[in-house]
Amino acid sequence: MIAGDVLDREEHARRMLDPETYRPGPCAVCGRRMHGHGMRSRKPVGEAPIDIRRYTCPSCGGAVQVLPCFVARNLWRTWPVVEAVCVATPERRLTTTVAPRTVARWWARLWLRVMSLLQVLSAVRLAALTELVAQIGLDATRRDLLVAYRPQAGRLGACASLANLLNRLRPGLRVM
Repeated sequence: MIAGDVLDREEHARRMLDPETYRPGPCAVCGRRMHGHGMRSRKPVGEAPIDIRRYTCPSCGGAVQVLPCFVARNLWRTWPVVEAVCVATPERRLTTTVAPRTVARWWARLWLRVMSLLQVLSAVRLAALTELVAQIGLDATRRDLLVAYRPQAGRLGACASLANLLNRLRPGLRVM
């Protein structure tokens, strides 16, 4: 689960003081209240570790980890680093702190078609998203989508903002 309103480490540190501030809603399977189940440490490469809250359902045993919005799900980096490598303009692109094999893997993902993501975005029926999908077309790549979404992303950046939006619309879909 992604906490879409936790944009930086300071807000994350404030929320980590009390387990209630990160507690997810009811269990998606059985509807019971989730219980705190400790923490786990995420260790983004080249950055300080980040503690992540974990919750379990006492009824069905379901488990949830709550990630702050700036942490990339399924990657060893934070979204600002991923965005600086993959989506930034060439003159602002960051390449020195990320291994060349990682950059090559991310770029390979960026050139994959994203029809499933575009279908989810167009199904929302928001004018801005429908226009965005129409603008880039259903044959677009991940990079096309991220570059086109950048003006709507705001402070978070295109990667984190789009990951958060897709998580709310259809949990499990990945931006990268």
